[in-house]
Amino acid sequence: MERERAQRIVDSILRTVGIVSVLAILALRLYAAAWTIPMRTPWDDTTIRLAARQQSRRETVASAVARLVLPNPPSVLEGRLNGYQRWLVVGHKLGTRMRPGSGELAFQVVNFVLLCLQALTLMAFAHWATRDLALSAGFTFLWISAPVVFGMSRWVLTENLVLTAGPILSFLAAWLLGREAPPGPGSRSLAARILAAGSAAYVMGLFSVAREYAAPSYFAIVGTTLLGLALQKRRWEAAVFATVTAGFVAPLASPLAAALRATVTKGSRDEWFHPLGEWIPHVSVYTVGPALTVALIVLVAAGLYRAGARELTGLRGLFWAHLLLLAFYLGGLVWVRNRVSRLAILPMIVAAGLALIGTRLSPEIQRALSTTRAKGAVLALIAASWSVLCYQLFVAFDGGETYAHAAYRLEYYNYPLHLRPLRGPLDSYVCFDPCPYD
Repeated sequence: MERERAQRIVDSILRTVGIVSVLAILALRLYAAAWTIPMRTPWDDTTIRLAARQQSRRETVASAVARLVLPNPPSVLEGRLNGYQRWLVVGHKLGTRMRPGSGELAFQVVNFVLLCLQALTLMAFAHWATRDLALSAGFTFLWISAPVVFGMSRWVLTENLVLTAGPILSFLAAWLLGREAPPGPGSRSLAARILAAGSAAYVMGLFSVAREYAAPSYFAIVGTTLLGLALQKRRWEAAVFATVTAGFVAPLASPLAAALRATVTKGSRDEWFHPLGEWIPHVSVYTVGPALTVALIVLVAAGLYRAGARELTGLRGLFWAHLLLLAFYLGGLVWVRNRVSRLAILPMIVAAGLALIGTRLSPEIQRALSTTRAKGAVLALIAASWSVLCYQLFVAFDGGETYAHAAYRLEYYNYPLHLRPLRGPLDSYVCFDPCPYD
């Protein structure tokens, strides 16, 4: 009796702390968008902003929205696939129409919307996996408080779309394959399932142009989903899913090939090469964050131990597809010469999908996570994440006073909120201590 009472109390505390933490960090990000000095560099940020403004002047609101929601060839910006620009153009058109002169704020609102999409997706994905609201809220907070997720969302960079697309692709594929096979062809539920398959393929297609280096995830997850539907004998759903997907892949092929060639060339350059012994601890603290790193290692290890099976259909096939993707990206990290912090993004995304799908496949993991001890550990991880977040936001760089906000300091993703304005053209690229990852 006492044990059950203690479990209810811990569950209630975790649920409250998790939900409040998610809302608090979203409020903090909204504050950063509206009232703090926005992040800007003279490189990627300036190029992307300029390209979005130029395209916005050439398009109407209707054409900008159509380019976002309909299949069409994505732009390639300086050798990079730039589907993110579609979001910025729509945000810029709508924002400046509602409030003239608010172009910069409109860009930051787009980043905030993408962060909210991540939060909603992770909450739904984690609840689907654990069937536990408290755990779902806790995992969602660990994700959006990760330095790369929260901090990157203050920059106008294409990785904001990559970070959003990854969880959406994994969740929609898992949700679709986790449904039971439909009854006979004449049933009303078949029409609903066909609509669900087409809708999932459509949303996945919208996020297929996140970046060229994220393309392996898109094609592996979409291919595994299509194969799983076929092996489950859900042929009508598979046909609709393949048809909708083809509509997005066809215009993507040529721009993607061009961007991949540029990426492979850049990956062989060693200007930003760092040994793995230096890179791994660095991204564990400053990119993924220690709390989320621990959570992913534990959940992935538990999933590999409990959820493995010979059968490769449905969800288990998707589980192993994520495992192969994780091995592919980790192998790429060993091979690549251009080893910067942002290379940790895709392994982090794939590991999250692997962890949650493995949890759904294993009732043993779900029972272990529902215990008082496990939920207490999640509370400890939330506290650790808040500690890292608060230090990076309010303490680092003397609370922002010694940080020149045009310096390209991508190794510390959660920049201080109270940045000082630049004092002139010679103050643009200040680095007050060694910057090994610039």
